[in-house]
Amino acid sequence: MRSAKHIFVIGRKNPDLDSIASCIGYAYLKNKISNSNEYIACASGSINVETQKVLSYLGAPLPNFITNLNLKVCDIMTQNIITVEKNAPITDVFKLMLKKDLRIVPIVDEENKFCGSIDMLDIARKSISAIIPDIFRKIKTKVSLIAKSLDGKILNDPFSDEEFVANVILGTMDADSFLEEIQNFDPQNVILIVANRHDIQKKAVEIGVKCLIISNNAKPSKDIIDLAKKNQVAIILSSYGSFATAGLVEWSAPIFTIADKNPSTVQEGEFVKDIKEKVYSSKNRAIVVLNPFGNILGIITRTDIIKYSKRQVILIDHSDSVNAPEGIFESEVLEIIDHHRLGDIKTPNLTRYRIEPFGATATIIADEFFKNNVIPEKKIALLLASGIIVNTLFLQPDKTCDYDLKMLQWLCEKASIDYQTFSLQIRNIINT
Repeated sequence: MRSAKHIFVIGRKNPDLDSIASCIGYAYLKNKISNSNEYIACASGSINVETQKVLSYLGAPLPNFITNLNLKVCDIMTQNIITVEKNAPITDVFKLMLKKDLRIVPIVDEENKFCGSIDMLDIARKSISAIIPDIFRKIKTKVSLIAKSLDGKILNDPFSDEEFVANVILGTMDADSFLEEIQNFDPQNVILIVANRHDIQKKAVEIGVKCLIISNNAKPSKDIIDLAKKNQVAIILSSYGSFATAGLVEWSAPIFTIADKNPSTVQEGEFVKDIKEKVYSSKNRAIVVLNPFGNILGIITRTDIIKYSKRQVILIDHSDSVNAPEGIFESEVLEIIDHHRLGDIKTPNLTRYRIEPFGATATIIADEFFKNNVIPEKKIALLLASGIIVNTLFLQPDKTCDYDLKMLQWLCEKASIDYQTFSLQIRNIINT
């Protein structure tokens, strides 16, 4: 599941109060009228003391700081992904992948740290190995995992769910042949699958195999169960036939036994342009994203990169590359709002330009609120008002147009304060 797309509302390098106020105000407005995207106010340079004083006085939020607009992995990765614990049986993970249509599933250890991944190719390799015509197969598993894979019933488990490695043998031969074959193995390392063959069941328990699995739901006699308890032999009842049971037993192994234990990973803070080829050349066109502590944050796929190849930005109070962060020409500029002359930033996509001959960009932003019938909350209204006041040098006639005054009055009315009184307050704050 992906979070809302982030769109950066970003001001000029060396921003003044008008620039910062306009970024914060416009991001606030866009978030009010947007149903899907998240707009983030940003500054691409340090905030001067004058602006910091006003922000502190009004209790307004500081904008994010960004100097490079190139997309990072964390900007486009798929989040809230499904993971599996390393000891989960293969059957459970396979069912999960089919149900959720997953191409890759990260695996975590007991501390929830990333330790590997599994994909359908790994599952396919396991499937092929399960049908090789060899009656002897070795797996690493637990009694509880076997029972879970078989939807079976444990009749005896003397091992307290310890993990063990054992050969899987199908008891399809006669009792004498079974005894001859079993001599090739340590009985304590054997999982025997047998149907309703009391003679083989008894001999297997007598020699002390690790685990006896009885297929076709053929319940053993009380004598067999009692002997199994005495000789410490696990017994599991399966409702499946012997060959189906054998396949499911192999798939009872922990998923980590067939996982890719050293897959490629990327860090959340890496630039997409730097890891693009790594993703494209990966086995599943998908790579797990980690934080510096080894925790899984998400997955980045080829589709993510193609769909979200550029950062989307709105430029406020400037329209030239000199005042923009690095990567502006690799970004998608959605809007440019400014009260200066049009700069050198040209865009190949459809971009909304609004350039007005006002005394402050904050006047334009106030007008955007007005035209969208959105009333700003008090601190946003006063922040925009302070941007107009300071950028017009406290409303000097040669720096202020009629519309600056109109929007200033409108903002202050919404904040229940006289604009001249507020202008004096801002002057005192700046001069202290």
